[in-house]
Amino acid sequence: MAACTTPVLVVGAGPTGLTAALTLAQNNVPVRIIEQELQHRRGQRGPGIQPRTFEVFHFLRVPEISECATFVLPLQEHNKGSLEALKTFTVSPYTEPTPSIPYYNPKLMGQQTLEAILREHLAKFGCTVELGTRLASFTQDDQCVRAKIVKHCTDQAEEVEEVVEAAYLIGADGARSVTRKQLQLTFGGSTWEGTRMVLGDIRLELKGLHRELWHHFGMISQEMISLRPTDELGKDGYQILITSRVRELKGLAQDEEALVNCIKELIGFGDDVKVKEVMWASEFRPNMRMVDKFGVGRVFVAGDAAHVHSPTGGQGLNTSIQDALHLCWKLALVYKGFSPASLLDAYTAERLPVIAEMLDLTTEILKRMHGESKVEGAQTSTDGKDGAKVELNLERMKHRGKNMFMLGVNCRTSPIVVDEFAPASTPGVAVAYSAYGNIEEGILRAGDRAPDAPDLVLVANSNHAASNASSISAPPTKGLATTRLFDIFAPAYHTVLMFAPALADPVVSSVLAALQQCVPENDLVRPLVVLPDSPPDLHKGVETSSALDQTPGVEVLVDRVGYAYGGYIIEKELKVIAIRPDGVVGAIVRGAEGLERYFDGVFEKRDVGTGEEVL
Repeated sequence: MAACTTPVLVVGAGPTGLTAALTLAQNNVPVRIIEQELQHRRGQRGPGIQPRTFEVFHFLRVPEISECATFVLPLQEHNKGSLEALKTFTVSPYTEPTPSIPYYNPKLMGQQTLEAILREHLAKFGCTVELGTRLASFTQDDQCVRAKIVKHCTDQAEEVEEVVEAAYLIGADGARSVTRKQLQLTFGGSTWEGTRMVLGDIRLELKGLHRELWHHFGMISQEMISLRPTDELGKDGYQILITSRVRELKGLAQDEEALVNCIKELIGFGDDVKVKEVMWASEFRPNMRMVDKFGVGRVFVAGDAAHVHSPTGGQGLNTSIQDALHLCWKLALVYKGFSPASLLDAYTAERLPVIAEMLDLTTEILKRMHGESKVEGAQTSTDGKDGAKVELNLERMKHRGKNMFMLGVNCRTSPIVVDEFAPASTPGVAVAYSAYGNIEEGILRAGDRAPDAPDLVLVANSNHAASNASSISAPPTKGLATTRLFDIFAPAYHTVLMFAPALADPVVSSVLAALQQCVPENDLVRPLVVLPDSPPDLHKGVETSSALDQTPGVEVLVDRVGYAYGGYIIEKELKVIAIRPDGVVGAIVRGAEGLERYFDGVFEKRDVGTGEEVL
């Protein structure tokens, strides 16, 4: 690794590339990120952020995205040329957050704003985006990737070539990915050649147009324009989406005068519609495609470079960001030499089923939108006369199930997860499995998202205990400061939760001893003993084992309200649960043996006698 001038080269500085770079930086892996555009991208683009992605940003310590994103406005339908409401409905009714699901509602934030926030956090690690720099080609061997990059010189009309030797390369370079093409990855799927949409950001003024509503003018069966107010573009800013079956949209985004005239015509108020500025516009055709694998050797793809789909459903930005985190915690461990290169195979194994289901879901929504769905009752009127039916179908088309929140996205079939509590499969009987399901009440499996749990009281930390202490005297929990699991989870380490009735439980000692043997460095795992609200002898001083006294960083938490025990389905039997750096449950086991089996699949195996890696 030392021969490589760049540990990791990230190609593309959209949400995927920025999330990848930030995850690596937080793992102390130096990263270089390049972007072929001369300026940072403009445009709201796909603004939908799902609850699971807010959890990812929580783990990455980027709170501004949740704080500044806005709730989805109610939708209101209008006939062309009228502000009278035909129907007003909510796309995503508000769901009250719970202790285990603190982010339970999708919100909106333009990608231009989101990327600026991520760049600001990345800059804290001394990493900035190199604009005007593109990937031309690359070769690789078992030692490194040799990438030829071309940098545009702003003060001269010329380009400068540079050869970069990187340990790894991540292609986050979009749907036309150079990385994917050079890897010769299959990009199977379909394109709706005859369907075009125009997406854009404008400043617009129309008397009586309320900014508390997301307006739709026209009929989805013929042509429609939607105007979503967003103050990110100014007090008169709107994101527009134009669809039509009766007019040609090709080239419209590149002809500002024609676009402005089209906007006025579709809204139906003529010159009363004042389009002050077209800030950004683009046309696109729905593409539904995905790769057959997410990498070859030392080169990987993520985001739109790996999968593209219809914008319906608001999943693209979110799957892309989650790709980046899934890949980069593994990549950091492999780069540092703590894990074998085979760990990176799990990136493809875990993401392919998720993306395949996502494509099916979003394509079905697109078909419903265009009246081509095979789902009963999803056909759209095309005669333009049945107004009530058109209203109903738009509402149905806009409806999203809670599986789109992505809280049920899982990797239960991953080769690296371990679950000793999963029901045994019956030979010859197929098990129904969905990588894109809903959260199931009372069920938690390895491969699922890890629930949050607030109101945990820290009563002891072995870092602060005397080295010869044989007991920890814990103060009463009432009135103490509390923490939550989501504030503990982070992309740089695993969190091991030991749900035990008492500190002196022998399973706690055996698990801590196992961690000392199977984890290469202490800071790769954060061990927590989670006690019930009233553990035996808590207030009289708790006897501790030598393993607890000798294991650095062990924290003892009291689940004062029971949120952790409830969220992790802890009943009578002791459980040990390993949470991966991406906030996914890696293992649910009974004790040290199961935990060792899990970490043997993550880290390089070590010689117990010497503590060295086994070659």
